[in-house]
Amino acid sequence: MSGGRAGGIGLAWAVARRDYLRTVRRRGFLVATFTLPLTIAGFLLLGTLVGSSAVPAGGGPVPIVVVAETAVDLRGAAAVVPGVTLTDRATAEERSATGEIPAWFLVPEGWPADPRVIRTTGAAQQLDLGDAGRESAEQASLDALLRLALTEAGGLDPLAQERILLPAIVETRTETGTTVSAAALAASFIVPFAFALLFVLAIFVTSGYLLQSVTEEKENRVVEIVLSSVPAFPLMGGKILGLGAAGLTQATIWAITALLGISLLGDRIGGLPEIVPDPLVVLLAASYFVLGYLAFGAIFAAIGALAPGTREAQQYSGFLGFFAVLPLVLSAGIASDAGSPLVWALAAIPLTAPSTLLLVLALGDGIPWPMVGLSLVSLTGWIILATAGSARVFRATILLYGARPSVRTIVDALLARG
Repeated sequence: MSGGRAGGIGLAWAVARRDYLRTVRRRGFLVATFTLPLTIAGFLLLGTLVGSSAVPAGGGPVPIVVVAETAVDLRGAAAVVPGVTLTDRATAEERSATGEIPAWFLVPEGWPADPRVIRTTGAAQQLDLGDAGRESAEQASLDALLRLALTEAGGLDPLAQERILLPAIVETRTETGTTVSAAALAASFIVPFAFALLFVLAIFVTSGYLLQSVTEEKENRVVEIVLSSVPAFPLMGGKILGLGAAGLTQATIWAITALLGISLLGDRIGGLPEIVPDPLVVLLAASYFVLGYLAFGAIFAAIGALAPGTREAQQYSGFLGFFAVLPLVLSAGIASDAGSPLVWALAAIPLTAPSTLLLVLALGDGIPWPMVGLSLVSLTGWIILATAGSARVFRATILLYGARPSVRTIVDALLARG
């Protein structure tokens, strides 16, 4: 018996290797896999080109030219705020006309009673993709200048001015007094939530490969030749593993692209390089991702065996996507009470358990180990039973070309009768 098991594992491995290589070499797979990384790379390149012309590298202050006609003295504040140049209207207009400066600000006589400040751009100024970023940076410098001028005019001492102008520094600590950075809090949420979204996306994308493989081999009768040397269970198990590995390869490439994007954007988004996810959370998220795909893959394989054609198989499988998306739809309820009976029920159902636990890890407080254990047992049992059931259904419906098997035929196949 041990030799038979070893032979079955070897046959399943051969089928998995064959389906994996055939899938990853398809033009459609390559296009779908590398379109997202190339799109992200294009946006990063565009952002780099736009950012280099719009805002100084390193996020430094943007130089602004200010014409002050207000009675409030801005000279003291201008000496403190970096990048601010005070000048008269004629000089500002001349520098703008020659293109030396892209814009200048006029603080009119009625300010601050009238809060409006006029930003004037050159006559030859054209629409620039980086103009929005530059204008936002200029606005920040201008706000700092005007606020500091008002606090000085009000006679506030320097410490009070600093507390008014600078935002409060909030430090998060646990009950034990350990300091928790904002980046760590972001990582604890982002990693599982990103896995949940990636899982749903991979289910919809990769299910098509599995359905197409089963239905095509069934329609062109290649599977009859395969079944002459490979039993149904190793055949279906190999297909689920091989096409699942293809889907995981695709998702891995997307994840690596996201990590590279984070590293490239680290100097632009404060605190982003400090995001270091909890290794245990990453391990659990990856486990649910893999087990979740295998749970759905077994059902997709059975649907491919039952459906008379590829179109019908895709229509049937669309309903299963509801189970993958349902926890995302109920994410607000999961966030409000991650230990509610509804969340426990979703964790116990194999098709909703992966997305549910990924969201619980992202939105809940800590790792609910009893719920994790329940979901892992449910998923593992479902994968074994569903894979065996899909193999039996496939073997019983192999000769039903263009016809739908009866309910009795399906039940007999699942119960191994007849």
